[in-house]
Amino acid sequence: MDKKQLQKFIKWLQEKNYIVIGPIKEDGQILIKPINEPSQLDFSGQLPLYSFKKFLVPSREILFKYKKDDFKADLTAFKQALIGVSIFDLKAILLYNQVFEKDPYYQARLNNTLIIGQSQIPQFQSLSFKVWEDKYEEDILEHLQFDIFLGQAKEKKSSEFKIFTGSKKGQQILNDFTKQSGWKSDFEHIEYAGPIKEQGANPEMTKIKEKMPGSLETDIWQNLDQRCIECGKCTIVCPTCFCFSLADQPCLNKDEGMRKKCWDSCFYAEFSEITGGHKFLKNTAERIYNWYYHKFVRIPDEYNFPGCVGCGRCSMVCPAGIKIHEVLESIKNKK
Repeated sequence: MDKKQLQKFIKWLQEKNYIVIGPIKEDGQILIKPINEPSQLDFSGQLPLYSFKKFLVPSREILFKYKKDDFKADLTAFKQALIGVSIFDLKAILLYNQVFEKDPYYQARLNNTLIIGQSQIPQFQSLSFKVWEDKYEEDILEHLQFDIFLGQAKEKKSSEFKIFTGSKKGQQILNDFTKQSGWKSDFEHIEYAGPIKEQGANPEMTKIKEKMPGSLETDIWQNLDQRCIECGKCTIVCPTCFCFSLADQPCLNKDEGMRKKCWDSCFYAEFSEITGGHKFLKNTAERIYNWYYHKFVRIPDEYNFPGCVGCGRCSMVCPAGIKIHEVLESIKNKK
């Protein structure tokens, strides 16, 4: 499939009532937004500041409305195609699929979503934001969950995509497109083999995981306590931060109201507060330690892969200049 055929494919999806969402360039920034014209799709390989998170885990949603004893949960979800999802953001979706496995709202959205990944690794990986060593090789596809994947040839001048499918949904979509467009189908199916590679867990993750417990009293967190201003920007741009708050909102009409869900951040002082004013996370050092502990110990303990995909977005937006790879180096070097 070349780029012209890809644009025809996007147009065809739109005709099938999919809202196609992908990276586009606006005012010098790469943003993830609905695509009006297929030519808007940006495949330069630059990392969008925001991930695809909000299209699967909305920043705000109404869970249900009630009127006396009548509860109505809205599980409807529109058809959307997320196109150009990088390896980083596919790893984040892999985590969502584990965490929200029994969440009917997430599952309803996922069932109506076509996930189309792409192979380019953002160039900043070689600079100061690098967290994990990562590269695209075809053997990693069997450890990611997607419907269709666009593998670009290593020769930069080539405009051809090697097409892979990762689900029956992806196969069916491409078969239908083939029949209706005359495109000569040429794609390979990848069977999902679970999130962990054959050689086992990420050794860098294992090293950090072993060093984290018991490190709260070290200078690492006390130094960060003096720098972090708890703005929460890192948690907003992080593709794997999914903390949320719940709020019941009664209506003025008697016995009516709704329950809302909203993104939250464990960096905020109120996040761990319970009735009576007690806070489990009492200061900045404890809150930032909790953030790292969650990503590099708690999630690995539960799923055996890290809660950080290595995109470096948190470092890019931090107004205090805190860089995650430097913190991780300090943890690994802790005696």
